[in-house]
Amino acid sequence: MRKFIVLSVAALSLGALAACDGGHSTAEVKTETESHGVTTVKTKTDVDGVKTESGLELSHYAVRAALGQNPNTGGYVTVKNIGKDDDRLVSVACDCAEKVELHTMKMDGDKMMMSPVPEGFEVKAGQTLELKPGGNHIMLMGLKTRPADGETLSLTLNFAKAGAVKIEAPVSNAPLSDAAKHSGH
Repeated sequence: MRKFIVLSVAALSLGALAACDGGHSTAEVKTETESHGVTTVKTKTDVDGVKTESGLELSHYAVRAALGQNPNTGGYVTVKNIGKDDDRLVSVACDCAEKVELHTMKMDGDKMMMSPVPEGFEVKAGQTLELKPGGNHIMLMGLKTRPADGETLSLTLNFAKAGAVKIEAPVSNAPLSDAAKHSGH
């Protein structure tokens, strides 16, 4: 038992040192093998907040802190399709909001025009989808809880082929200044 505790403390210390000096270590690993028709699912999240699952690499995920009494806020993520098949982000879910939609944003002169994209966003093999401030984004509407700077929200991204992918998105007053990096190091 004593040997186990010493080894556990050593492993945790090495992981913390790797995170602080810019190295990548794995925070979450889930692997299923393919056998007799069972689909392989691989999940990995490194310390920089990059999650790889089912041929998709998710990074730069964040949610904007709720401002004033606004009942809505935005969520952001970059999805890189590293697989060989096209996929589509069809919806996003969060317990924090009554409704979650995928939105596009366009400028019409000096007016910002947002509209829902019910069919979702295609993510072709080898390409990247960026949901970011000032562009396509996740709209969290009718907030049940008010996300505050420094908190984390669970979002479930639903893909046509990859299925449900859960991320823990940091909440920030200024998301994507470098939202994929953890603070405190």
